[in-house]
Amino acid sequence: MDAESLKRKIEELIETNRFSWRKSAFYSDPEVAPIIERLYERWEASGRAGRPLDYADLDELRVLADKAERYAFMDDETARALTFGRMSGEERPGESSLTAFIRALLRGRKRQR
Repeated sequence: MDAESLKRKIEELIETNRFSWRKSAFYSDPEVAPIIERLYERWEASGRAGRPLDYADLDELRVLADKAERYAFMDDETARALTFGRMSGEERPGESSLTAFIRALLRGRKRQR
């Protein structure tokens, strides 16, 4: 796929996705977040010409498109749990997002007692 096709794919799968938790899961992904940050830095340095995706190289676009495909069709509950797990710093490699979310909830209950 060429760069323009990858950009369209990312926009179609993520930007126009009506499920906000899926977007949140995508943008909070540990591989996606630093790429997006770099794109915004490049975009800002260029006077905000075009859109941030225009400043991605082909490798970055491929990663973003692969991740977009993964998150675009994820069920909303899984996306929400994954996002909360990442926000709380509870996500561990190899652990399901649901497990991380439940563990964070249980730990929060112990603190309240």
